[in-house]
Amino acid sequence: MARTPAERSGHQEDQSPSPEDRATGRPVIITLTSAASRYAGKHSIAGILAALRLDSDCAVGDLVSLEDTGTRHDFAIVRRRWIASGAGATLELTLDHPARSF
Repeated sequence: MARTPAERSGHQEDQSPSPEDRATGRPVIITLTSAASRYAGKHSIAGILAALRLDSDCAVGDLVSLEDTGTRHDFAIVRRRWIASGAGATLELTLDHPARSF
């Protein structure tokens, strides 16, 4: 049977990498690993990825598929990071390519 991203992450049950009560439903900042950045540059999709309107309901291990002119580009969410400032907190999601199984 397939396991959920939280089960594959190695976190304890009460330490889910993406607890539901932390979801805000607001858009997030997208960053790319160096491998994902090279891939996006090669396929001229870096701008499209940066403009994605994903929200905080996304979890580590989720796949993000971008369909562009008939080609599908698969990325995996490998990290969630909260960035806190005087203006509040913003969630950053890091995408990696190729999208590997956990």
